[in-house]
Order: sequence, then structure tokens, then C-alpha cells
Amino acid sequence: MRRSAATPPLRAGTTTPHVVLDPAQRRAASGRFPSVKGRSVNPTPVPGLVSVVMLVRNRLEYTRRALASLARASGEFEIVVVDNGSDDGTAEHLAALDHPRPLTVLRHEDDRGGSERRNVGAAVARGEFLFFVDNDVLVDDPDVVEVLAAELAADPRLGAVSPLLLYPGDRELVQCAGGASTADGRIGPVGRGKPLGAEHREHRDQSWAPTAALMVRHSSFRRVGGFDESFDPVSLCEDVDLCCRLRADGERLRYVGSVAMRHFEGTTFNHVGHDKLPIWKRHMRVIRSRWAEVFATGPEHAAADLAWVPVEKDYADLDRPRVSVRADPDSAPADLSFFASDRALATAEPADVRVVVVGADPVPAVRGVRIVGVADPDVRALLPVARAHGASWALRDGVSLVSTVPAEGVVVSGPDTAAALTALRRGLHVLLGKRAVDDLARLVEGARQAPGRCSVDLPWAHHPELVELGKAVAEGGAEGFTVQLERPEGRDLVAELGPDALDAVERVLGVPVTDVRTVAATRSQVRAVAVAGGVTGTIELGWGEPRFHLSVTGAAPTADLVAPPVSGAYADFVAALRGGPAPLTELDAVAGLFDVVLEWRSEVAALLARP
Repeated sequence: MRRSAATPPLRAGTTTPHVVLDPAQRRAASGRFPSVKGRSVNPTPVPGLVSVVMLVRNRLEYTRRALASLARASGEFEIVVVDNGSDDGTAEHLAALDHPRPLTVLRHEDDRGGSERRNVGAAVARGEFLFFVDNDVLVDDPDVVEVLAAELAADPRLGAVSPLLLYPGDRELVQCAGGASTADGRIGPVGRGKPLGAEHREHRDQSWAPTAALMVRHSSFRRVGGFDESFDPVSLCEDVDLCCRLRADGERLRYVGSVAMRHFEGTTFNHVGHDKLPIWKRHMRVIRSRWAEVFATGPEHAAADLAWVPVEKDYADLDRPRVSVRADPDSAPADLSFFASDRALATAEPADVRVVVVGADPVPAVRGVRIVGVADPDVRALLPVARAHGASWALRDGVSLVSTVPAEGVVVSGPDTAAALTALRRGLHVLLGKRAVDDLARLVEGARQAPGRCSVDLPWAHHPELVELGKAVAEGGAEGFTVQLERPEGRDLVAELGPDALDAVERVLGVPVTDVRTVAATRSQVRAVAVAGGVTGTIELGWGEPRFHLSVTGAAPTADLVAPPVSGAYADFVAALRGGPAPLTELDAVAGLFDVVLEWRSEVAALLARP
């Protein structure tokens, strides 16, 4: 054969077959709850009590003011502060704080993201109502907690309520008068940057509300599974997702404009070092895919209500903050502080990345890589792998997984061209297992046109002994070669072992394999003759004890390769997710090799089919 030219779960409101792992069991099993004396996990809620759950990470000057403002609030409430790895004196301040309200502090040494840690705070909260408040939000109306709780208590059909959010300072400037959506799927805050008017003080239904100040019925929060932790580590849109799950479960959301809080927009310390804008766009694509039907049911707003009015913010003096509308209406792109990260405070650790896996094959554990979802049509294979990875999502359909679970990368281990192409079109990086390269022409074309990168998991491609063997061949030449590759029994010899064998030959000889002819084939062993750059050699593949032997006749030594602990191709894939260079095994670069493998595979299948 000749080489051709290089060629939270999905919860209520969806009809896609799926399986959702229980989030409470996952968190309890993984030990995410720090010990808190006298507090139990998931206690029976106390009727009428509100639990203010505040997530903090550094920014002590904001936390101090937020807690002081809560001391002026009326109503029956406790405060649960979740310290997400602060190192600026916040822990010491909270430990010494004498607050008039019951105060519980959950101290964590690391920052795992807002969704997980808000869930942790909610799990120890005792209130009938959970009031999620960011540490850059101040009480403006002292009865805000009382009024919001009364709204929920009076109407059992309500799942959540939120107050009016104003910018800090002397001016009455709206930051968010409720969350809204349009018929065409646009989502945003109502009234941002507009002077406070009577229309912002009304009570009305809304499609979502921000976690900057969101009160949720505790029983409803538990029933829908809390915040979806696959939106971590950069918490953007997890509030929209929670609200949509409440609505899909038959509950309503209400905006309560009669009470207000002040929001220092864009100051919450949230995984500095990440570029939030592309993550927000990626999360918004997920939200639209998950909840198109929910948004279609309304309540709808006109596009003008969601206009992003550009504002100028000066928080240099937190006691005298100044916010004003920019004079130039075309300067909206410059007002992106909501998505900004404080680079001066960024840590040296590599950015966390999220990966979903299509196919039930396990992937290696790499620090900073979170497997957030797994898809496989076979539930018996799916669930053990999802649990092993601690994945939040377990679905039977790969396209649904890629479309509805936020991630930076996708590993496709089995044949699922549709899932791979969907991921590439959404700008995600894709790592294909060898068996996944089944529709080569479509995959190559899709990879060339898509914004995301696509590479193939050839685990031996980076092996240092191949590099050394290649250097020896370059100096002394080659007259022939022998490859013997065995591994424990799998599904398809040529599909699973053939690419590694041919790739090793090409990397050592420095030329492509152009012809492979099968000499003998059984279901457990295949022997073939291959030609690369005028050099002829033999290739033997089989099921057995792991073995990879490659020898080159001429001046080169032999090599017995030992499998690397982590595939070099997988390490390349992870580096690409973090903004690194193009992977060594990009699909476009190895497409010709797979062209040969696919023809070889067809030839072997025909031989095995003969009587």
C-alpha cells in the first residue's frame, strides 16, 4: 500500500442520556471539608435562619469592609467565610475577629476555585436560606438580608432571589439590576452603567442572578447539586448555570430591587494569571448549549437592557471610591476590568487546565490537570473511570460532553469523529488516541480549519533512546531495520500498535514509511515488510508481555524501549493547553503515517476474513 498525500451534572432540562455522579458523595470521599469544631456536614437547616456564605482569597481590605457592613444588617443570620488559600494576613484577621454574628471560618491552604469552595461553605451552613456574597460587596440597605429572606419564605415557588447591585461611591450608578437574557441567547446584567431609576427598584422575575449577591433556598440548592465544579478554577458563569438548573427544576428566580448592596465590580481575587476573557467566552458557549431551551422560555429582555455601558472605576481609596460613565460610548472594549487578572499577584504555579475524556480509557494523572467529564456509551465502563478521575460529569454521548462541560482540552480515546470535530470547532485542543483516527480526511480538514490544535497520542515519539538511535543513523546510515512491539491484549493489533511501530521507524530513519505489505496475520500476531526511504525492514506486532525492540542494521545500535511514565504526546498536549508550542505529534504532521496504517489495517482485516 502506498502513502497518499498528507491528508452537575447535565441535569433537568435535557433529553440527552446521561449519568451524574453525586457531588456530595464525591466531596465527602475526597476530604474537601476542613475540620470545624462543632459543625457537621449537611446539617438539617434551621427554619428562618440565613447563612451568609462568603468566599475570600486575599484582598483583606475588601473582606474587612464587607464583614463590617454585615454587622449593620438586620435579620437572623450566621456567616460562613471560606478562606481560599489567603496569604496576606486574612487568616490572622479572621481568627481574631470579634463579630456580632455567629462566624465560622473554613480555612484552606490552596485555591481550588469558587464553585467547589462555595459548595463546601454551603455544606456546613445551618440556614434555611443560603446568601452567597462576594467579599467585594457591601450592605447598602441594612434590611437587605431580612427582605430577601422574606421574599423566599412568602413564595415556595421561588428558588432564589437577588438584590439591586450599585457601584460604590456617592453616585447612584447601577452595576446589576438583575440578570437577563434575550431571545437570541444573549446573557448579561440589566442596567449596567445607567443612573438609578424607578425601573431598577421594581420586583420581577429574572433568568439568572450573579453570585456577588445571590440568596438561594437551601433545599433547592441541595436538590440541584449545588454549583457545578467543572467551571473551576476560574469561576465565571457558574452562577448562570446554577440559576438555570433551578429554573429547569420548576422554580422561579426573582429580582428584588427595593434593597441594594454596593459592588466593587471586578476586584475579587480569582485565579490571577489566567486570561479570563477567553475562558468566559468558552463558558458562555457551554451555557448556551446546555440551557437554550430554558432561556427560550423567558423572561426575555430587550438587547438595550443588556447594553454594556463603559464605566471608569477608581478604587485607589476604598473609603472614597469613584465610578463614572465613560464619555466615549465606543470605549466599551476598554472596560474589561471584570475579566482582568492582577498579574503582579500571579503565582508561579502553572495554570490549572480542565480536560474531558471521550472514551472510557484512563488518562495519566498530571499535576494541575483536572478531568471534569467522561463520556462512553457503555455505563459499566463509564462509571468506574469517571469515579477514578473524580469527574463531575459522566455522559453517554461524546458530542454532548464536549458541548456542555467547560474544558480547555479533549482526549478522544476511541472512534468518535463527531466529538473531535465539535471540540475543534469550539476552539478546544484535542488529543486523539490511535483508535480515534478512523475518519482521517475529515479530521485533518477539521484540524486545519479550526482554531484549536489537534494531536495524536503517540507515547513513544519523544523517547530519548529513539533520539539517540536517530543520531547514530544520521552519522552511519542504515541498511535495514527490525521492529518488535508487544503489549497486553487489546482490541485491534494494527490500529493500536501499528502507529507506534511506524512512527518509531520514521523518527529513527528520518524519512517516511511509504509501503507496508503484510506477510502473515492472526488475531494475536501480525508480521509485515515495510519500506522507508529505500530501506526495507520487518515489523512484528503481537499481544503479550510489554516489549518494544528496534534495531537498525548498519552503524546504529539496537534499542529496547521502556514505556515512559507519562506519554510525551500527552505532556505536549497539556503544555499546549497552557499556551505552549505546537505538539510534536500534531495530526497534520503525522497524517501520512495514519494513511498507511488505515490501509494496512484494511489489508489485515481482509486476510483475517478469508476462510
